[in-house]
Amino acid sequence: MTYAINPHQSWLALEAQVAQETSPRRKALITEVRDHMEHEIKGRLDPLMDTLTAHPIYHFWGSGEPSVIEGREAVRAFYAGMFQTGGQQFEVVVDKVVASDDHVITEGQVKQVYKGEALLAMDVTKVGDVDVQGGDLWLGGAQLVTLWPADADGKLIGEDIYFGASPFANLRKIEPNDLPPYFKL
Repeated sequence: MTYAINPHQSWLALEAQVAQETSPRRKALITEVRDHMEHEIKGRLDPLMDTLTAHPIYHFWGSGEPSVIEGREAVRAFYAGMFQTGGQQFEVVVDKVVASDDHVITEGQVKQVYKGEALLAMDVTKVGDVDVQGGDLWLGGAQLVTLWPADADGKLIGEDIYFGASPFANLRKIEPNDLPPYFKL
């Protein structure tokens, strides 16, 4: 069955790139990004943090002023909060992977499920002509470019995340059977 969102496919493009890569350093960096992505999407906090340097820094661009999360405890708290709400259950449809000896860049579309209650809490009451109801499920998405810098030991320094548009710009209603069986609502 084809699902509207399938988060566990997010790292497949990275695995394919690793299989083609000839440089051991670039292969290791792409693998570290792949592992980071899988641990994040599956909600594994300690293995996720193991992919990062001692002082990670994250930048989020594309929705007004950039947002910054800096330091190990701040990043850990960010992910712990994400996992508590199920926010890690997104899919990144990776179209491009570019690697150097110091960075990996991924480009594609991020897809995220939003419950009607969450949209209503953010004052999103209508999508087009449709009133948002608490029990609804909505799928949003946006173009996403992520720069993954790495240190000399191959650990990720953080992420520079660039959103091409608001993920709420193209919401569409979905049903529970559009989700894979492992997806937790």
